[in-house]
Amino acid sequence: MGGETCTVCSEAVSKYKCPTCRAGYCSVKCFKLHKLEPCAPPDHSTPAAAPNKDRILKQSEQERIGGDDEEEEKHRLTPSDLQKLDESAQVKQLLMNPNTRALLEIVRKDPNPVEAIRALRQRPDFEELAQALIGATDYNG
Repeated sequence: MGGETCTVCSEAVSKYKCPTCRAGYCSVKCFKLHKLEPCAPPDHSTPAAAPNKDRILKQSEQERIGGDDEEEEKHRLTPSDLQKLDESAQVKQLLMNPNTRALLEIVRKDPNPVEAIRALRQRPDFEELAQALIGATDYNG
């Protein structure tokens, strides 16, 4: 199973992307190190040979749910939120469950993760994780 290497430590596979510059990182620790330096969104000024399928899907998803950058920014996790998640014993315990991890993998692979999450929240085990994540970050919606 391949993947891009973390742009910070260059040792592990990057599992996450910076919400600003889209650089890949592997952990909260690497995210914090990355955020010590200012970053900028990727430069899209160079013309692409063909439209990016992922970008088109994301744009259509935003149009479908009425999202925009400002609305998305309100719901984006801050480094402080990521730290709270990293320190949450309840979240760590729930993530130790292989079934929970399998559900998260379903969300990660789904082309429409928002809908996948909505569907999975009908399951008590996934809803327990969702509530733990919300509680750990003091999210007020």
